[in-house]
Amino acid sequence: MSAAAEKTRLKLEWNKIVEQLAAQAATSLGAELARQLIPSANAREVEAGQAETAEAHELFLRGINPPLGGISNIVPAVERCGRGGIVGTTELFAILQTLEGGRRLRTFLQTKLEDFPLFTAMGEDLPLFLDLEQELRRSVLNSEELTDEASPTLFRLRRELKRLTSEIRSRMEEMVRSSTVQKYLQEPIVTLRGDRYVLPVKHEFRNQIPGVIHDQSASGATVFVAPMAVFQMGNRLREVETAERHEVERILTQLSGAVGELSEGILNLVGKLAHIDFVLAKGKLALAQEAVRPQLNEKGYLDIRGGKHPLLGPDAVPISVRLGKSFDTLVITGPNTGGKTVTLKTVGLFALMHQAGLHIPAQEGSELPVYDRIFCDVGDEQSIEQSLSTFSSHMSNIIDILKECSSRSLVLLDELGAGTDPAEGAALAMSILQYLGEVGASTIATTHYSELKAFAYSQRRVENASVEFDSVTLRPTYRLLIGLPGRSSAFEIAARLGLPEPLVKRARSLLSHAEVKADDLIRSLEEKRLHLESLTREAEAERREAEQLRRDWERRRDALAKREADLIRRAKDEAVSTLNYARREAARIIKELRASSSNLIEKDRMLAANKARERLNEVQEEVRAKLGRNDEEELLPPETVRQPLKEGQTVYIPHLRLSGVVLSPPDQEGTVRVQVGVLKLELKDNQVRVGKEEEKVRERSLGNIASSKASTVSPELDLRGSTVEEAEYQVEKFLDDAYLGGLERVRIIHGKGTGALRQAIQSLLARHPQVESYALGGYREGGSGVTIAVLRK
Repeated sequence: MSAAAEKTRLKLEWNKIVEQLAAQAATSLGAELARQLIPSANAREVEAGQAETAEAHELFLRGINPPLGGISNIVPAVERCGRGGIVGTTELFAILQTLEGGRRLRTFLQTKLEDFPLFTAMGEDLPLFLDLEQELRRSVLNSEELTDEASPTLFRLRRELKRLTSEIRSRMEEMVRSSTVQKYLQEPIVTLRGDRYVLPVKHEFRNQIPGVIHDQSASGATVFVAPMAVFQMGNRLREVETAERHEVERILTQLSGAVGELSEGILNLVGKLAHIDFVLAKGKLALAQEAVRPQLNEKGYLDIRGGKHPLLGPDAVPISVRLGKSFDTLVITGPNTGGKTVTLKTVGLFALMHQAGLHIPAQEGSELPVYDRIFCDVGDEQSIEQSLSTFSSHMSNIIDILKECSSRSLVLLDELGAGTDPAEGAALAMSILQYLGEVGASTIATTHYSELKAFAYSQRRVENASVEFDSVTLRPTYRLLIGLPGRSSAFEIAARLGLPEPLVKRARSLLSHAEVKADDLIRSLEEKRLHLESLTREAEAERREAEQLRRDWERRRDALAKREADLIRRAKDEAVSTLNYARREAARIIKELRASSSNLIEKDRMLAANKARERLNEVQEEVRAKLGRNDEEELLPPETVRQPLKEGQTVYIPHLRLSGVVLSPPDQEGTVRVQVGVLKLELKDNQVRVGKEEEKVRERSLGNIASSKASTVSPELDLRGSTVEEAEYQVEKFLDDAYLGGLERVRIIHGKGTGALRQAIQSLLARHPQVESYALGGYREGGSGVTIAVLRK
C-alpha cells in the first residue's frame, strides 16, 4: 500500500464508506473483511467484485435473505485446537453452531438460488464436517455444559450424583420435619454452605445435633451444621463430583483433538463464510444507497449520471460528470461553498467504490474506467496566517502526484495554486495542468482564478465547468454545469447584502474592458442555457405524455383485440355446435324416412315426406335463430351428392364463407389443396362445395342487410360522456352501419373538453378503411366539438 494511495483514501473519507459496509455485515467475520476492503487496479478483479455485488443486490431486491444464523468468529478457538490446546464448552458450542450454520447456508444456496450462479457456486464450495458436527451435537448441550450422553462414564457418574443428592436432601428434610430436631433450628430449611448440605442450628444448641460445623452467620447466632447422619454420603458426593470433573476434562480434550485434526478445513470454511457475508453486505449497502452497477469503460471514459455523494445521504444534490472522451481535464470554477469540493470527492469516491467492487449511488448507464492510481489533493485550510504552510503542503502533495501519475491515473486537485500570489498561483496552476495533459492523466481541478477559464478555452482537451449559483436567493444550487465557466457573483451578492450602489458601480468601472466583456458573455451564455433547459423540460414532459398516451392506446388496442378474438372463438364454437346438431337431426329424419318409405303406399309416402320436410324446416329455423342469421340460406344435409373436384375449379368453403380455386384434386385420403386469395389451404373434400351458390345467397343477404341499414342508420353519432374505449367501439360499429347503409357523409359529436376524445376519434378515422377523409366541423356544424367524415363509395 503506497503512502499516496493511503493519503487519497484518507482525504476522500474512504474509512467512512467501509464502516457503512461493515455495519451491513451479519457477522464479525464479514465486518472484518469489509474494514480490510481496498480498491483494485485489476479490471478482472473489479468486474468479479461488481458481479458479486450485483447478485447480492438482486437477492435483496427480491426479498431473499440467506441464513447466516449461528455463524461466529471461531478462528482463535480452532487455531488453539490446531496447536494441540484444549477449549471449553463455550468454544465447542460456538464451533458446533458455526458448522451447522455453514451446512444450512450451503443447502440454501444450492437449492433456493438457481437464478444466482455465483452464490450457487459459493454454496457448492462450502466444505461439510458431518461426523464432527454429529459428535459435537451429541456431546455439547449448550455453551455451559456437556450432555449426559457425551460418554457412558459421564452418564453413570451424573446418575450417581442425582441419586446421592436426592438421598441427602431427603434425609435432611426428614430431620427438619422431626419435632426433636426442629426446636434446635433457627429455620426449618435445608441450605448449602460451600458444597455441603447443612442445617441452620441455633448457636446455643450446636452440640445437640451431631455433625460438622461448616459456617456461621455474621451475628454468630446461627451455625450451619452438616449432620453426621449424612456426612459420609456427602463425602461420597464429593468423590463423584471430582470424578465427573475429570471425565468432563477428558471429553473436552478428546473433542478439542477432533477439532484440531480438522482445523485447516474448518478455518477454510470460516474464511468462505466470511466472504459470503461480506458479499451480502455489499448487496445490502447497494440497496440502502439505492446504488447501481457502473459499466466498466475500457477506453478510459468516465460518465457519472445523477451521482449523489454516498456520505451525504438521499437528500444530496445529484451531479453529472463526464471525462476522458472529448476532454481529459475539467476546470471547475464558482463561488465558495458552491459544491466544487463535493464534486471532486464524489468523483474520487465513486472511482474507489467501483474499483472495490461496490455499486455507486447514481443513475443507470453510469460508466467508470479502472484507474491504475487515484490521486487527490484536497485541503480546507484557508487561514491567512497559515497561507505559506498551506501552499507548501499543497505543492508537496502535487510534486509527489506529478512524479507518480500516468496516462491511466485520475488526479483530483482542489483550489489549485491557492495560498500564494494570485498571478503566480494562476501561472503555476496552468503549468501543472499542461503537464498533466501531456501525460494524459484524467484531471479535475477546482480554482478561483479567472485566468484558468481562458486557459481552458484555449487548450486542447481541456473543458470549463462551473457550480451554479442563484444570485436571487444568494444560495448555491450545487449543480455542475459542464462547458460553462463560473462567473463571479461578487457584485450581485454585495449589492443584495446592502453595499451602496455607487460603490458597486465604482467597483465595476475598475474592471478591465476584457473582464467586463467576458463577464457579460458568461452571463449571456447562462441565460441562454436556462432558457434551453426550460424548453428541454417542456419537451421532455410532452414526450412523456405522448409516450403514456401511446402505451394506453396499445393496451386498449390489445384488450380489444383479445376481446374480439374471444368473441370470434366463442361464435365459431357455437356455430360448429349448432351445425353439428342440424346435421344430426337431418340425418336422423332422412334415415327414418328411408326406413319407412318402402312399406308405404304413395299417399302415405307423400305424407311422410311432407312431415320430414317440415321437421327439416324446423331444424333450419332453430339453426338460424342460434346463428343470428336472417338470410335465406338453405342448409344441405350431409348426404347431398357432391360433384367431383377438378384442378382450376371454383369452390365454396362454407365454414370460412370464402371462395377459392382447386390447385389439385383430392388424394386417396380425400385431401384437396385450395388457393384462397394469397393463402394455400389443405382441406377435406367434404369441407368444400362446387360453385358460388352460397356466395350468391350471401350477396342477396348482404343486400337485404344493406337495405335494412339504409332505412334505420342515423348520419350522426353523439359520443359525449363516453370514455375513449367506449367511443372507439361505437364509432367502429357506426361506420360499418353507415357504409352498409350507403351514407356518404357522417357527423360524429365528441365535444371539446381536453381534446383527448377528439384525438382518439380522429386517429381511428385516419386508419379506417371505409373513411375517405375527415375534418372538424364548420362554424354552424359544431366547430372543434364535431368531426365530419366522408366515406368511400
